[in-house]
Amino acid sequence: TGRLVIRPSGTEPLIRVMAEGDDPQLVESVVNGIVDIISETRSAA
Repeated sequence: TGRLVIRPSGTEPLIRVMAEGDDPQLVESVVNGIVDIISETRSAA
């Protein structure tokens, strides 16, 4: 079990990705995947 929050910053031009969970390796893997997708999407824009 865990929690994932993805939201735009209210004060900076960035997207915040916050996660927590029981398995630190899984949390890191999921966050890295999301960051990659966001980076690819922003690069294509």
